[in-house]
Amino acid sequence: MKTYKMKINGEKYDAQIKKYMSDLVIVEINGIDYEIELDREKPVKSGIVLSQKTQPALNVVKTPSKPVAAAPGSVLAPIPGLVLRLLVKEGDNVNEGDPVLILEAMKMESEIASTATGIIKKISVKEGTSVQEGEILIEVGA
Repeated sequence: MKTYKMKINGEKYDAQIKKYMSDLVIVEINGIDYEIELDREKPVKSGIVLSQKTQPALNVVKTPSKPVAAAPGSVLAPIPGLVLRLLVKEGDNVNEGDPVLILEAMKMESEIASTATGIIKKISVKEGTSVQEGEILIEVGA
């Protein structure tokens, strides 16, 4: 039990609160237990009192992502993820539907396919790069 310093009629005492009930407190002072009855004008309800300040107010503002102006033949990330492997390099010929890279999202690997037939003009990502949904990964041109 925790010991408290109390002043009673001008005298200082070491005291321990042994029991606290709604209107009754048992306090030990110098080895003697005293029952102290609390006189309250209004009855107090026992229980947990929740404070309005227990949770901080958060103002989360989601900034809309800028739409990507994708050229025809651009391969976009369908979901946020991590580029595991590039299956092509710049200058390679691909057909529409050919796999061009492996994207990992939520511990699942997905093959991302070319959206057009042509030559790989530009690869905008590297293996190990995190990408967001809608980000241009590869550009395929004629």
